[in-house]
Amino acid sequence: MTLCVLPVVLVVMGVCVDYTHTDDCSTLAVSHESLLVEYGEPVEVNCSIPSKPSSQYILGWEAQFNPVQTDNETSLVWRSPSLTEWEVNGREMYCYLTVPNKEQCKQKVHLSLYKRPDRVKISSESSVWTEGQTIELKCEIENVGPLKSLTVQWIRVDQNKNRTVTEMPYGSFSASGEERKSGNVTATQSVLASRDEDGVQYQCAALLKLEQLQQLQVGSSEPLNITVHYKPIITQPSNGTLNSVIKGNELVLNCSAHGNPSPQYSWSSPGNMNLTTSSISIGSAQSKDQGQYSCTAYNDKGSDSVTVTVNVLEHPHTTKLSSESRVWSEGQMMKLKCEIKNTGPVQNLTVQWTRVDQNKNRTVTEMPYGSFSISEKQKGSVDVTSTLNVSASHDEDGIQYQCAALLKLEQLQQPQVGSSEPLNITVRYKPIITQPSNGTPNCVIKGKELVLSCSAHGNPSPQYSWSSPRNKNLTTSSIFISSAQSEDQGQYSCTAYNDKGSDSVTVTVNVLEHPHTTKLSSESRVWSEGQMMKLKCEIKNTGPVQNLTVQWTRVDQNKNRTVTEMPYGSFSISEKQKGSVDVTSTLNVSASRDEDGIQYQCAALLKLEQLQQPQVGSEPLNITVRYKPTITQPSSGTISLTKGDELVLNCSAHGNPRPQYSWSSPRNRNLRTSSIFIRSVQSDDQGQYNCTAYNVEGSDSVTVMVNVAVNYNWIIIVLLCAIVLLCAVFGVVLIIRYRRPQNTRSNGSVALSDVGLSDDTD
Repeated sequence: MTLCVLPVVLVVMGVCVDYTHTDDCSTLAVSHESLLVEYGEPVEVNCSIPSKPSSQYILGWEAQFNPVQTDNETSLVWRSPSLTEWEVNGREMYCYLTVPNKEQCKQKVHLSLYKRPDRVKISSESSVWTEGQTIELKCEIENVGPLKSLTVQWIRVDQNKNRTVTEMPYGSFSASGEERKSGNVTATQSVLASRDEDGVQYQCAALLKLEQLQQLQVGSSEPLNITVHYKPIITQPSNGTLNSVIKGNELVLNCSAHGNPSPQYSWSSPGNMNLTTSSISIGSAQSKDQGQYSCTAYNDKGSDSVTVTVNVLEHPHTTKLSSESRVWSEGQMMKLKCEIKNTGPVQNLTVQWTRVDQNKNRTVTEMPYGSFSISEKQKGSVDVTSTLNVSASHDEDGIQYQCAALLKLEQLQQPQVGSSEPLNITVRYKPIITQPSNGTPNCVIKGKELVLSCSAHGNPSPQYSWSSPRNKNLTTSSIFISSAQSEDQGQYSCTAYNDKGSDSVTVTVNVLEHPHTTKLSSESRVWSEGQMMKLKCEIKNTGPVQNLTVQWTRVDQNKNRTVTEMPYGSFSISEKQKGSVDVTSTLNVSASRDEDGIQYQCAALLKLEQLQQPQVGSEPLNITVRYKPTITQPSSGTISLTKGDELVLNCSAHGNPRPQYSWSSPRNRNLRTSSIFIRSVQSDDQGQYNCTAYNVEGSDSVTVMVNVAVNYNWIIIVLLCAIVLLCAVFGVVLIIRYRRPQNTRSNGSVALSDVGLSDDTD
C-alpha cells in the first residue's frame, strides 16, 4: 500500500505547497550598490528579499558602525542621520542573508564620504610685478577631503578670454592630515613676470576626482588680477622707415608703443623741434622739412627709440596722353604718346598704361625707369615722354586708354601721383558675319515657316543683301517665308558691306516632306507562347532617308519603357517619289508570357539639328499572349496534422486564358474548385492530394502529401487517472479485510471459554 499511496500524496503536495525559498543569491537586492555622501549629510541604504524563507533566517547589515539585523522582515534599512566617519572610505559594507544549512548570501555596497573645503584662497607675493621677476602664487585650501582624491587646479585667463588650465594631483602639494580624511592644503606655482602677464587673471580651485561626483570642482578662490610693469617697446613706425610726401601735402608721423605705466613720447626733427606728443603733423610739407625724425617712448622702467627719414617730392605738373589720329583704320600700327611734366625722383618713376575694353575689363602695362625718354633735370625734377605702339584691329574699337605717373616709394600711400584724361579709340573695319555660319544646312518641313537671319560686326555699321533660289534680291538682314514649298529649296547667300569692305556666307535650305502616316501591325493580334512573331512598321512619304531612324518603344504593365533604335541601313526602302521614300521596318519578338499586356509603338525620327519636331509615331499596339498555367501555390511537399485538425488547401496559378482547377484526394473526391476544406480530418483523409490547373494552352499539376497522426495525450491522462483510482480502491479493500479477522478471533475465544466452564460443571 505504501508504494501506491505515497506517489499520490506527493502529487497532491506538489500541487498545493507554495515553496518560498530559493538557493539563488540574486534575490538579495540593495537599493544602491555605490553611494557618495557629503560630509555631515544623512544617508540610508535598503536591503530586501522578495519573500520570507520557509525556515529561520537572519537579514542584516555588516558595517563599520551601526550594524543592524532582523529575523522577521523582508527588508532592512541601514542609515546614518549625519555621516562624519571617515573610516567608511576605502572599506565596504555588506547586506547578508543567513539561512541554516545554506551558504550565506552577500551584496556589497561601496560607501564614499567627501567634504567641500571651508575656504579656497589665492595670493601673490606682490600686487604689482616687475618684468623679469619670478613670482610665486600660493593657493590655500582649508578642511577638504578625502585628501588622496584632491587635485589643485590653476586657471589662467588672458585679456582675450583664452583659458589655460594646469592641474596638480595629490602628492605635488603640501597637506596636513591622513589621505583618507580631510585636511588643509597649500599649493604654489611660480610665474615669470613678463609683459604677457599684464592684465592676466589667475584662480585656483579644489577638485575631488570621485567617480560618482558629477561636479568635480568643489570650491574655488576669488580671481587674482595681475599687473606687470615693463618698459615701452615702440610698435610703429619701424626703425629706418623711409617716408615720402608730395611737396605742399600734409605730413603726419605717428609714434605708438606698449608699456606699463603708459609711456610718454618726445620727437626730434630737422628743424630742431622737440615735441612731447606721440604725433607730428605738418599741414604743408616743404623742402626744409626733409630729413630724419626721431621718436622716444619712455616710462619709469626704461625707454625705446626709432628714427625715420622723410623725403619731400615734387608732384608732376601735367600728364597728357595723345594719339597720331583719333580715328584708326584696321591694319595700321598706331603710336600713343604720354607726356609727364616736372616729376621725380626719376629712378622711382614708372609709367603705367591702362586699357579698358567695352566690358570694363582692365589691362595694365607698366614701363619702369629706363624704358622712356627723359629731358634735362630742372631743379631736381625731370620731364618724361613714354610711347606705346598699338596695332589697330576691330578689337580696339571703343577701347579707352589712359597713362599715369607712379612714384614707387614704400612710404608713399598713394603711388599714382598724376594721370592723364582718358583717350577713346575708334577703329573702322570691314564687316565680319557672325551668323549664319558659311555652308550651314537648314531643314524645314514643307508648309512650315522659314526664317533666315544675318548679322555682322563692322564699323561703320554694315548693310545687308540676300540672294535666293527664286532670284529675289533683298536688302534686309533677314528672310521670312511663312509657308516653305519645294521651290524654296536651294542656296541662300547673305552679303554684309560698308565702305571698308564686305563679307558673305552661303547656306543651304532643304524643304522636307513630313511622313504622311506611320502604321504598326502584327501577324496576329493574339499570340501563343513559344511563337516567333513579327511586328511591321510602315512609314509613308518621308526623307531625307539618310537622316531617318526608326524607333521602337516597348512599355510593360509597370510603365517601364524600353527603346530600340534602327538607323539608316537596317530597314527596307521603296523607290523615291519627289525626294521622299516609303520605309518598312520589322521587329522580331519571341512570344512569352512576359509579353502579355505589353504595348509596342514605332516612330520615325529625322535626326536633323535644325528640325524642332523630328518624331512622328504610330498608334500603340497592345499585345495578348496565350500561355498554359503555372501553379504558384501550393508547393509540393508534406503537411503533418493531428486527427481532428482543420485542413485547408488553396491552389492558384498564372495562365491566359484564366485557368480552371480540379482536385483529387484519398477519398476519390474530384472537385472542380481551387480550394479543399475539411473541418475535422480523420485517418482515411491521409494520403496524396493533387491539384491540376488547365486551360486551352495546357496544364500544370502539383501534389501535396497529408499525414494524419492520432493524439495519445488524452489516453495517457485517462490511464494515469485509472491507475490512481485503482490504487485507492485496492488500499480501502485491504484495510477492511485487515480489520474483519481480528473481530472473528475475539468472538471465538469467548465461546470456547464458555464451553470449558460448562464441561467443568458437568
